[in-house]
Amino acid sequence: MSERDHLGVVTVGAREIYDELVAMREDVRSLSQTHEGVATTLADHEDRIRGLERWRYALPVAAVTSAGTLITAVVKVM
Repeated sequence: MSERDHLGVVTVGAREIYDELVAMREDVRSLSQTHEGVATTLADHEDRIRGLERWRYALPVAAVTSAGTLITAVVKVM
């Protein structure tokens, strides 16, 4: 006897198929909502990182400008 013979007769009715289909549809909807939430969070994080990068690259320019202004003011005072 094969393993298949040990299982006996298995019947799957239309109701079982329908119930599984409905459950799968709910799972897909849930995954879709989760995906939308993750996409929103990712976009927010991307915006924050871009903002930090702008500050990071702007700080050296501001420091050089401030140093130049300070040197100019000191030279004018002398």
